[in-house]
Amino acid sequence: MSDPSRDAEDTARAMPAQVVPEPVATDSTAPEHDAPEPVVPELDEPESVVPDLDVPEASIPDAVIPEVALTEPVIPPAPPEEPLTRATRRPPVAEKLAASASASASAPTSDPRRTAPPPDPAVVPPAAGATPSDYRGWTVAIFSFLALLFAGAVVTIGVLLS
Repeated sequence: MSDPSRDAEDTARAMPAQVVPEPVATDSTAPEHDAPEPVVPELDEPESVVPDLDVPEASIPDAVIPEVALTEPVIPPAPPEEPLTRATRRPPVAEKLAASASASASAPTSDPRRTAPPPDPAVVPPAAGATPSDYRGWTVAIFSFLALLFAGAVVTIGVLLS
């Protein structure tokens, strides 16, 4: 084992002496010092000279009144004595019938170039519905999976919040 006296010496060498601050003197116990007052020299700055500024007189032009303001206003004519009603604005039934008869008599026949072409069997999906290898089948499967995930998320949040 080791020698206890040697261990104490090693410990004393390894640990530096602690620094203890000197006690601070308060005003009643502070020694009187005859320190001279610090002298602050005066700075010799020359007086700054600000020249007089030449401010020109503002020239504000006279107000110009536009000619439109000087002309007499145009007053619209007075409204008719009898107010218009819905019945007076509506055209008579005889005029409507005459207009529709002339329009139907001159109606053009359908243009064969503007009619829809017959459906192409390669483009039109089969009448039986979607098949698993069809893009509609994949679409239904993907959206069903997404709906299942959404329902699972709602249930999970409901369980966590309860």
